[in-house]
Amino acid sequence: MTRLIFSDTFVDALADVQSERVYQRIITLVSYLEHMPEMGSPDVPEAARRRFGKGARKLVASPFDVLYLYDADRDEVHVDGLVHQRAL
Repeated sequence: MTRLIFSDTFVDALADVQSERVYQRIITLVSYLEHMPEMGSPDVPEAARRRFGKGARKLVASPFDVLYLYDADRDEVHVDGLVHQRAL
């Protein structure tokens, strides 16, 4: 099973999500990464790619995108950001 590593930035942003339904959707989607680490889209806006790294992937949990990097060699997912879609 893939190891999930959460950045402080992601944890802080998640704590600010006010909708319980959206919060739960984000948690559910992120939990899928343990078994399907490449499920997110590599189609990341250039601004997000510069901010989160060349290999950044995203999961869509409207109105947010979860940005992460998958390190296949270490079998780790680094969940680095939770960004409102209007911000990208």
